[in-house]
Amino acid sequence: MRRALLLLMTGVLLVASCTSTPAGTASGSPSRTVDIKRTRLDIVYSAFVDQDVHHVTSKKALEAALEAVKAAVRGAGGKDDVPTPQFQDVDEPQTADFNKFADAVSLLAGRSQLSSERIAGAAVAGMLGTSPDCHTYYVAPGGGGFQSRPFASKGSSAMMPTQGTSLGGPDEAGLTGKVLPGGIAYITFRDWIMTGTYHLDETVRAMLDKAVGLGATAWLFDLRGNPGGELVDFSSFFLNGEPTRGRLLKTGNGGTSTSNTDLRLPEAYQLPIVIVANDRTASASEHFILDLKEGKRATVVGQKTVGCLGAATPTNLPDGGRLLVVVEEVIGGTSGARYNNVGIPPDVPADDATAVAKAIEILNQKIAGR
Repeated sequence: MRRALLLLMTGVLLVASCTSTPAGTASGSPSRTVDIKRTRLDIVYSAFVDQDVHHVTSKKALEAALEAVKAAVRGAGGKDDVPTPQFQDVDEPQTADFNKFADAVSLLAGRSQLSSERIAGAAVAGMLGTSPDCHTYYVAPGGGGFQSRPFASKGSSAMMPTQGTSLGGPDEAGLTGKVLPGGIAYITFRDWIMTGTYHLDETVRAMLDKAVGLGATAWLFDLRGNPGGELVDFSSFFLNGEPTRGRLLKTGNGGTSTSNTDLRLPEAYQLPIVIVANDRTASASEHFILDLKEGKRATVVGQKTVGCLGAATPTNLPDGGRLLVVVEEVIGGTSGARYNNVGIPPDVPADDATAVAKAIEILNQKIAGR
């Protein structure tokens, strides 16, 4: 899944470490010397424990990383009889902890035929797995990598109804629309894009203008299969200063955002809204849904969304790899509800085959009741 995240750029401190031999390690045959990518592991450990919004501790991260290396060594027929050191149970990087961990991994690596990349990859995977989040993931120097929270989706992409009057598209964001019988304006797109030459908010606004000109009576946004992208504020088109999103940081509450009243559209645009979503709806799409749900401005039909509501900080590793760590979770601005790694539940459940029909039924009821 494409990731479109709000990136908070920070520096990375390289933690210098020295090698020592831990007391009480098991004796055995001479070990070969293996490069465990110590500098890479040091940076990953320091950034992860320092930044993770879920307060993963040094103890938890390093114990899991060491166990993952032991499992890899066992799987390759090597000996894993290296004691687990005592680590501090605090959510800040500890140089002494890392040094003990690195020494233990070096002993394990010397007792197996695993490559240094395999050893380091196992350690990083074990470490990040202690705090699964869709924003936290690792890209290996040679490509590949892994997410700390892998997931599989089953839902379909949006499917344009056959009837209706075209509103144009698709364009480079996949934006396309139709005015359906009864005046319901169906709008869908596959990417949230903001570039020097393309602004999603402007193109959506132009499509809304055209729909209103054709007598639109309601809005139906189909965001099934939309994984997000650049965060674009057009939920404010339909809101009037209501609280939308709160922010949770590692240090505590990061404040609450409200809709931008300067972007609110005239009353002719303030029509009933239904949003169709499924288990492939994520990131910026979820922010749009959350804003309108918290503002009691839209009904959500379909299935629970992915649950990718937050932000990550990137760390570029000196050997070409990359690490992203979640540093912020988004919660409901009014309700305070947590949706990150949970998903936004629909107001009206429906499978992909019936979701649009259900949305049209709900909108017709709203239109009739106005």
